[in-house]
Amino acid sequence: MRIFACVAIGASACVAGCGHGPGSERGLAELRAAPLYTFSETEIDAYLGWLHAAHPGGLDRVALLGRQNVGQPYRLFLLGEGPFELHDPDPLYCLSASDCVTFVEHTYAMALASDWRSFFRTLQRIRYRDGEIGMLTRNHFTEADWNVNNGWLFEDVTSRLAPGLEKAMRVSIGRSAFFAKYGLEVDGPQEAFETTYIPGASLEAMLPRLQDGDVVEIVRGGSESPYVGHMGLILHSADGRVTILHSAAPVVREEPFLDYVGQYPDFVGAKFLRMWDPAEGRPARAGTHSRGARRRNFSR
Repeated sequence: MRIFACVAIGASACVAGCGHGPGSERGLAELRAAPLYTFSETEIDAYLGWLHAAHPGGLDRVALLGRQNVGQPYRLFLLGEGPFELHDPDPLYCLSASDCVTFVEHTYAMALASDWRSFFRTLQRIRYRDGEIGMLTRNHFTEADWNVNNGWLFEDVTSRLAPGLEKAMRVSIGRSAFFAKYGLEVDGPQEAFETTYIPGASLEAMLPRLQDGDVVEIVRGGSESPYVGHMGLILHSADGRVTILHSAAPVVREEPFLDYVGQYPDFVGAKFLRMWDPAEGRPARAGTHSRGARRRNFSR
């Protein structure tokens, strides 16, 4: 069984949402220059209101917010369902630290929100099936849960970006054994989930088809047993190079995409998800407005 290497499960030192408390709130000018991971909840509320009005393009906000979190400490296993459930009592959100999954979730939830309330609601909609908070409804398995249950927000564009070059991948999922570790009984056979990825040798040729805000999922494990082992955001540097903005030890950082994947001998390829443009019924282009996407989230 392959489980997403960066999925937010387990115990950690995070407490009470990993926020920074009310403190002495800063003004907008200070917030625009400050690292996002130093914000309090109240500061997030004010900042998102300004950002939503000042930057109407949803994908523009993804890039801006993601880059404003560069330097955020990496911490694995930092979220749970506390205090709503006790199976995993860690908090439902964390502003001061992230892992690869929570970085993507928080960045998109903030980009689609206009205040703290809409951020929190959107975050749980991304983290859980139909936004229903619970260990059993959390998107634990990337290929079979996170990607499928977030079809309201993203389309898997892997095959469309490189038609004819994609390869099939088959992932075996054992939910009974997984949930048994948390004292939960879930009946059902081992599941076989099939999807596709673009092999590493074909990535350079399709880089021009990527756009800011695309979610990239790094496939590892060898060609015989591939699985998604990391997640990040695609951006472009000032000189036009494709980069990956992601949370990995020790901190959130942006680096050239091909340089990053070239470091790992177990790298097999990548999958790509792209945010829907609800106004047009297809994946969004950089610079398009996202208010409809936010309304769609709250209509459930």
